[in-house]
Amino acid sequence: MEKYVKLGIVITGILTWILMAAFFQTVINWINPDWDIMLIGRQFTVSDLLGLGFGLAVLLTMWYHSTVNKLGMEVAMELKKVTWPKWSETRVTTIVVIAVTLVISLILAFFDLIWGHVTSWIYRL
Repeated sequence: MEKYVKLGIVITGILTWILMAAFFQTVINWINPDWDIMLIGRQFTVSDLLGLGFGLAVLLTMWYHSTVNKLGMEVAMELKKVTWPKWSETRVTTIVVIAVTLVISLILAFFDLIWGHVTSWIYRL
């Protein structure tokens, strides 16, 4: 279970890196685009380095924070207790949701058509 919690922390760090790199790129381009110089080819710029630093900081903070690890383990243990639906149940409920959505859409379209005629009749008076 602990390996999944650690994997989740690593994925959070990587996503933080990607999001913060885009954020820093936007901010740097807004202030002065010349500041976002290429460090290692065209794919790694100053904004990417700042995002990487921020992602590593988040990763290390979460990795060594006992409360985060404890919460992750509790969530993982609760997810083990979940009873997941079988494929046939999922398929049937999906069909029911689609059918109900179509029926309600038709009912709303009918009411919209009626109210459209009523309001156009009122405006013609």
